[in-house]
Amino acid sequence: MTVILQWTALAVCLACTIWRSPSLFGGRNRGLSWAFALATVSVALSLPAIYLPVDALLGGINLANVLLRLSIFGVFFLLTSRVAAAYNSPLARALIRGPLGVAVLAVCSLGICVAYLLADVDGSSTGLVAFTSQPEIAAYMWFGVAYTTYASACVVVATAKAAFSRRPAIDRTAAFSMLVGFALVCATVPLRLPLWRNWPAVDIMTFAAILFVAVGLVLVWISFGRRRVRGGPRA
Repeated sequence: MTVILQWTALAVCLACTIWRSPSLFGGRNRGLSWAFALATVSVALSLPAIYLPVDALLGGINLANVLLRLSIFGVFFLLTSRVAAAYNSPLARALIRGPLGVAVLAVCSLGICVAYLLADVDGSSTGLVAFTSQPEIAAYMWFGVAYTTYASACVVVATAKAAFSRRPAIDRTAAFSMLVGFALVCATVPLRLPLWRNWPAVDIMTFAAILFVAVGLVLVWISFGRRRVRGGPRA
């Protein structure tokens, strides 16, 4: 189940990256284009068939996992700030791009790097599963979870308001899909705690969240396309 979701998420992210490439090179809405490009990298590096050879090229010391984590941070920063702006939520945008949001991002990024340097991670291991007994790796993983949860929580209210508003049906469906995706990210936190730890469920929810957010964004682009055809604003 998890493997199917991983490869499906990779295919969707790659397709969206290719679809958005004209906008990237044309200078329109580059933030979302870069978000999908980074998401493609992140999902690809979660797959052993891709992670292991890439990490081997980087020295076999799990630098690929650091690349994965920082790519995810980039995805969430770009994506949630765009969602906050699209759904007219100045508070959410300020919490993500303002001093507090930037500080959370900086602290979590620094925490990832410091924990990695302190840990003994010699020998490629997808998801660092071979090193989870080390307290440094536990800290490393929690720093990774902290920022993605923070950014997701910032836009849950904005997407919920849009999902239950009087917007056109396609816009409400897009918002609801993204709401489910961001809510799933937040919902994985209790499942990571020692008392209720359930890694298979975390993996399934994480990749399901990617698919829900991606579907929501595709619906947004379709809605923009319809309005453009009718003489509305460009995406």
